[in-house]
Amino acid sequence: MTLEQLLTLSRIVEYGTLKRAADSLHKTQPALSMAIKKLEEEYGFRILNRDSYRLSLTQEGRLFYSKAQELLLNAQQLSSLGQHLADGNESLIRFAYDLACPTSMMLDVLKRCHSLYPDTEFQIMEKTRFGALELLHKDQADLAISPWWPTLYAAGDLDTLPIGEFTILLAASPELFGGAVVNNTGQLRSQVHLVIEKSAFEFDSENLILLKGVRTWKTQSANTLKQLLLAGLGWGFIPEHMIRDELASGTLVALQPEDMEYAISGEVRLLRNQKSSLGPVSKMLWQAFAEFRQ
Repeated sequence: MTLEQLLTLSRIVEYGTLKRAADSLHKTQPALSMAIKKLEEEYGFRILNRDSYRLSLTQEGRLFYSKAQELLLNAQQLSSLGQHLADGNESLIRFAYDLACPTSMMLDVLKRCHSLYPDTEFQIMEKTRFGALELLHKDQADLAISPWWPTLYAAGDLDTLPIGEFTILLAASPELFGGAVVNNTGQLRSQVHLVIEKSAFEFDSENLILLKGVRTWKTQSANTLKQLLLAGLGWGFIPEHMIRDELASGTLVALQPEDMEYAISGEVRLLRNQKSSLGPVSKMLWQAFAEFRQ
């Protein structure tokens, strides 16, 4: 059995006649007949009914044809992948992003990239508290989206591209404080502080968002933190874009105590290591983010 024989069978079934199938393949009708005859002789059963003008599959032929279609599709995908790699395109891109950063632009760019480079696979890594930058620093990510401060230049030789802004809010369920307005940290101290565990990255610090002397529950996931907030189990800092609908519906409220910072805003940047060269797909991603930002 050869792929050429399977392609011949596929065209005959598609067009219904030897003549039309032969024309589509630029071959003679006897060549197609011989190809199918050899295939039938190899397996010992008839694949095609030849009792009428329009050829049709036998019962055994329908099952064989179904599997042949799968094999032809796999062969086409393999050929496409081979050409993709031969052109110097990356087979895999490791892409890390921080949950503090809004994802709408990222998803639009990834969708565009997939349409242009369908054979490149992606490993998407969701992180918090500088975790995406940490992966980039350890060469475990090719590109990263992360909150950015000028002091982070000390993290290494990085190329950065400003692509947006982020805001982290202090929030809680309105039930946590009995519907009362929270205007001082004394009110916060009576309840649990929900916090995402810090990363191992040297610039991360508990001092950024931790109120001292308060009962604390820690989680590794911002999504888990959101569920804890909704359940009324405590208060905490969470990216604004993650709770926009809940703030609008009133299931969560933004807290604004007068004696502490209750909102953190900053810049979002796309990052890469200068020592690592960008392949064609990574270059397309970088350029696409730049265009979206403009």
